[in-house]
Amino acid sequence: MTILRKVLTSRIAHVISAAMILGAASRSAAQSPVEHLAFDRPEAWALKYFAAVSTFTGLGPPITREPWSIDFGLEGGWIPHLSDSQRRVGYDGTALEDLNKTPVFGRPRLAVGLPGGLSAELGWVPPVEIDGERSNLVAGALERPFFEPGALTLGLRVYGQVGHAKGDFTCSKSVASQPPGSGGNPLGCNGTSKDTATLDDVGAALTGGVKIGGGGALHFAAGATYNDLAFQTGAVELGVPDDTRLVTHGWTGWAAAGAGWPLGERLGFSVEAFYSPLIVRRPPGQGTQNDGLFNVRALLRYRVF
Repeated sequence: MTILRKVLTSRIAHVISAAMILGAASRSAAQSPVEHLAFDRPEAWALKYFAAVSTFTGLGPPITREPWSIDFGLEGGWIPHLSDSQRRVGYDGTALEDLNKTPVFGRPRLAVGLPGGLSAELGWVPPVEIDGERSNLVAGALERPFFEPGALTLGLRVYGQVGHAKGDFTCSKSVASQPPGSGGNPLGCNGTSKDTATLDDVGAALTGGVKIGGGGALHFAAGATYNDLAFQTGAVELGVPDDTRLVTHGWTGWAAAGAGWPLGERLGFSVEAFYSPLIVRRPPGQGTQNDGLFNVRALLRYRVF
């Protein structure tokens, strides 16, 4: 009986081990294939382009707020229309993607004064669907002036963002409605795709401002952002599922400048121009080029208390 128990125990252990190994292999096989992209690939350019659109700038000069004072703001920005050559980013720059979902970008913002001259700020792009795309992006920042000799102010700002944008970028509704393999559906999309672009970043900026008449101020900033980006494909093309995950990471720089004015005792308005140079290598040539983002954004801010 002792020998039989040992044999049975050994057999059971082998069966459990085999099941665990098969389960692990099955899970590994079920995982999406991952492709690591160079930061200048067309697909990477598209990801960092839209990450730059949502860069969490201060939209104003660095200021020292009263501790626990609260400002509520509404930010809006322009998203430039991309040409067909710019939208041709899939499969290393050979496939057209549906990237012109909306011409505007917006989010509410909340700024809180902290002790020590610090200000904390939060922003959120809520998941409102526009043309088959929904973004859910949460951004945060800490800022503090460090040089205030008079009309001029200089400060430091650290910021970051986590979140994603979901939509039918690979196989849009209009493309998938046409026959697979036709001129309007060259990739053979069998339906609208469910793609996800992850736009996580962290960065720091030198900020500044100059007071002007009427209580207004000019402001400027220059920063560097580290981007951790991914694109999860969710398409079926010619009957074959494509769930490839594209990942890339790297640094981008940016600069912004603008002006702001008070609209009353508690209300203020500011506007700025933003530019980020973005390097891309598009086929068939092997050289790189700068295809940067230039846009304009504005902020309406209300001091709650």
